[in-house]
Amino acid sequence: MNNTPIDRRIAREAANWYVRLQNSNACAAEHAAGAEWRARHADHERAWQLAEQFCGRAQQLAARAERAALERPRGLERRQVLKTLAMLIAAAPLGLAAHRGLPWREWQADERTAAGEQRTLNLPDGAQIRLNTGSAVDIAYDDSVRRIRLIAGEMLFEMPHMTAGRPFIVDTAEAHIVLFGNRLMVRQYPQRTYLAALDGTAVVRPRMLPREEGMMRLAADRQTYVNNQAVEPPMALAHNRLDWLAGVLRAEKMRLDDFITELDRYRPGLLRCDPAVAGLLISGTFQLRDTDQILLALSQTLPVSVLYRTPYWVTVTTRRNA
Repeated sequence: MNNTPIDRRIAREAANWYVRLQNSNACAAEHAAGAEWRARHADHERAWQLAEQFCGRAQQLAARAERAALERPRGLERRQVLKTLAMLIAAAPLGLAAHRGLPWREWQADERTAAGEQRTLNLPDGAQIRLNTGSAVDIAYDDSVRRIRLIAGEMLFEMPHMTAGRPFIVDTAEAHIVLFGNRLMVRQYPQRTYLAALDGTAVVRPRMLPREEGMMRLAADRQTYVNNQAVEPPMALAHNRLDWLAGVLRAEKMRLDDFITELDRYRPGLLRCDPAVAGLLISGTFQLRDTDQILLALSQTLPVSVLYRTPYWVTVTTRRNA
């Protein structure tokens, strides 16, 4: 078996041909041209075969792309589908082993950020979304509603003015939120959603419950968590929740394992904390632009060592005596 990585250009071409020929409207000439492309080079055929090995997922993606061509003339979703499939082909054979666990929804999101990246999105009505590290959103604006789907990560929504009769809605895995103010912060955790109304109010309910059940109004400067069944009682806003907007991570007597979990969001690869040092407490304000400097500071102020197996596999562990 040839495990040589597929050239990215060929992977993109294979993805394009595969999705194109799944369209029921593809004509005989297109199928003939696709067959000619496959026969042109051995790597073309190999890339095509890899696409077919992902057929279960690829067929779903192709169907989405075909619908997108009809429903969204700009072709945004189709480009996302092609990009995802091309990444799988180019990553083979790793992709063949790991494709079932890949973050499909994040890859196909309208907008997303990588680890350590933050972005500001300007929306058509003058509103802004600020995405924190490792975040992904879908954006749906029309004449009647403005809807954001937070798929992963964290965002701050800021709206200069409300528009009567045109609500602003945020959906997450657990929560349905309607904003009646100008600033809202939302973060997706595993199995729960955090939200804070920074200016004005928001109405939130668990998405799994009927519309009339479990609804709660969140006042300004209050925060809460939502799971599939309930909205937790609101609390006063913890203002360190805004620190990421200034590019800092602030800790006050925070357990080291919790600190490392938070820091891990801001760097690629794996950052882990040895259970032997998990209960150490840390305080301070740390600049997120250089996570290696933060790890160095930990080793200088706590009885820990930072073990770099590779730049992308790092463990904070017990300091060993020389």
